[in-house]
Amino acid sequence: MGRHYRSMKPILCLSLLFSASMWADEAADRVAIEKVISAFNEPRRGPHAKPLSALFTSDADPAELRRLSDIEGRMRQASDGPWSEATAPRIVSESIRFVTPDVALVDAVIAQYGSLLASREPVLLVMTKQATEWRIVSVRLGYR
Repeated sequence: MGRHYRSMKPILCLSLLFSASMWADEAADRVAIEKVISAFNEPRRGPHAKPLSALFTSDADPAELRRLSDIEGRMRQASDGPWSEATAPRIVSESIRFVTPDVALVDAVIAQYGSLLASREPVLLVMTKQATEWRIVSVRLGYR
C-alpha cells in the first residue's frame, strides 16, 4: 500500500497544480470580461472616446449593435431631462459561464434607476477570447 501512495503522490500534486492554474486563468478572464462590460458604460463622447464597435469582433452582426444602441438611447432619454432623477443606463453582468476556455456566456441587464423608474432589460452576451482580449460576438436582448 505504501508504494501505491508514493506513486500517486506526484499525480495528485500535478492535478492540484493544473486545477489551480485553470482557476487562476478563469479568474483573470472574468476580470477581463467585466472590463469589456464596464467599457460599455463609459461615455462615448469626445475625441478620445472608443466606439462601441471596438468591443465587438469583426464578424459580429451590426444589426445587434444598432438594437443595443437604440435601447440604450431610449433609456438615456429618460435620464437627460433637466429635472430627471433617472440614472444613465448601465449594463450590469449577473453571471459569467465559460462554455470553453475561449467562449463565455454573460447574463446581464441594461439597468436604469430613478425615484419613479426602475427599468431592467435582459441581455445575453456571447463573448470570445481573441489572442489575449475578450470581444463580444453576439448580443441577444430580451431573451428571458
